[in-house]
Amino acid sequence: MKPFTGLTTDVFAAYSPEKWSSNVHNLPRMRAKDAALSLCDNAQAKLAEELSGLDRGASDEVPNMSNHKKVDAQWVYWYRDQVARAALAKFLEKTPLVQEEIFNLAPYEKHVSVAVVIRQTELWLGLRIGAQAVVDRRNAAAKLQKAWERETMLAHLAEFPEGSVLGKEGAHVAAETMNLDTLEEHAKHLAEKDVAWIVGHTIPAAEAIDLGVDLADHVARWMGACLPLYRFLAWTRDNDHIDVGRQLAEDKAQKRRQATGYNPGDRVRIISGLFAGKAGVVQDVDTKAQVKIRVGKMSVVVPGIDLTTAT
Repeated sequence: MKPFTGLTTDVFAAYSPEKWSSNVHNLPRMRAKDAALSLCDNAQAKLAEELSGLDRGASDEVPNMSNHKKVDAQWVYWYRDQVARAALAKFLEKTPLVQEEIFNLAPYEKHVSVAVVIRQTELWLGLRIGAQAVVDRRNAAAKLQKAWERETMLAHLAEFPEGSVLGKEGAHVAAETMNLDTLEEHAKHLAEKDVAWIVGHTIPAAEAIDLGVDLADHVARWMGACLPLYRFLAWTRDNDHIDVGRQLAEDKAQKRRQATGYNPGDRVRIISGLFAGKAGVVQDVDTKAQVKIRVGKMSVVVPGIDLTTAT
């Protein structure tokens, strides 16, 4: 772990608007990213147990299609691990045919996350439920319809440091003003596919620089407050208020039924994936709904649900 020595003016300057789309500034952004990762390494080391089951990611420092060819910030974020993401893939894989969203592939837009974000004028840290995090948004909205669940969330918010805000990104209010009724109103926005919904805190760039190495302690304290709220709001099989677990079980059962409908020697056609359109002969079927098919001179394994009987 690289020691964190503090953030500098150069770190924040790397994200000034005139630099967003220029590859000339990739090196300063790379250095800023290294500083952000060092900051988060130090904070993470103090929260290893609380971060169990979460993966860490970081946004690209180079303009590309996935960030709309502009780098206006550096993100470091924690979100559900690969196994949990795979379970939700079906519900998150449909990309809306909206110009600005076609290449919006950032994981922090599709999952609830705890994030540290460096922009030109500020460092932001907190919990964020992205605009495309449809499962987490619907689940949290359903959960917070219940008064006793809102009481629990208010208890979580009471543990947040002073200065936290809550609500739609860009239209948030002070978290300390929340009560059962106002929290219910703000939670209704979660059911809408609108902008991100946040609980967090902004540190002006000058203040973040002045904190020096102590900024890592500040970040760790905020993350420590965010993580229990993350567990409270994030969809899991044990925190399912919208029956996603039932749908996942039904999908799995359907795949198994479809796969076991084929027998060695059956002629089939692949209808999805890399080999879509190819016909072949079933060689074997396993208990996990995977079918081994002979296609020409090679064998491929595909889910049974991706097959149809060839005529």
